[in-house]
Amino acid sequence: MTTRGKLLIGAVATLAVAELYHGPLGAAQELETRIERSARAELDRNEMVQVQARLSERPLSRTLILSGPADDFQRGELVRVMGLLPGVDQVEWDPSSLPAEGARP
Repeated sequence: MTTRGKLLIGAVATLAVAELYHGPLGAAQELETRIERSARAELDRNEMVQVQARLSERPLSRTLILSGPADDFQRGELVRVMGLLPGVDQVEWDPSSLPAEGARP
């Protein structure tokens, strides 16, 4: 077997193991639950009960999506604080979630 063939087999095996680990074996769901619970606890500590946090639904993404009423300062600070949570790679606000100043009664 050639070096190229061995490399291809190794790459395919690695992808298969990663897919099993993140899919049927539940590691992705466990990570999602842990991150979202940590985010909820942080929001509760900061009395931001109307703001929601969820992980992006793209596969293997660790992007936390925030939504709900918050002013510009709160938005910036929540992005900073939530970005410090273990397992979070990036924090974004849901584009359909208006800043508190822009919301109309």
